[in-house]
Amino acid sequence: MNEILELQSGQVAYISSLMAGFSLSIAVQIIRSKNTDGVATVSYLLFTFTALLFLIALFVDISLNLRLIGRDDFSGELLAQITSVRSFSTSAATSGFFLFVLSIGLMGWLRSKRAGIFSSVMVLITLATIATTKAVISGLPL
Repeated sequence: MNEILELQSGQVAYISSLMAGFSLSIAVQIIRSKNTDGVATVSYLLFTFTALLFLIALFVDISLNLRLIGRDDFSGELLAQITSVRSFSTSAATSGFFLFVLSIGLMGWLRSKRAGIFSSVMVLITLATIATTKAVISGLPL
């Protein structure tokens, strides 16, 4: 059981650290562009918030891993608490992921109307693909 918890927390922590870095890098680039229009400001705020959501997920999962190191016995009550904490962490990472995808849709609008329309359509296709894939995975008889 401990190996599964470590694997799950480790994966969320790894992806969260990468995505937090990407989000923060994009936010810094928006600042460096010295673009002060409304779309640039909203993009900066969204990417900053995205980075913070991923950092929350990273902190929770690393803290949980450190707390569980060397532990092999898990009572039902402890498993329920771990599940609750992991649920919070996974929710933060998932929210960060979707906010990241939506923020990418705004990036095209910083360039031009045509690029904005294209990036928005690509985001809609991406979200539709994710929703379809989630439905297929949820329907698997496991």
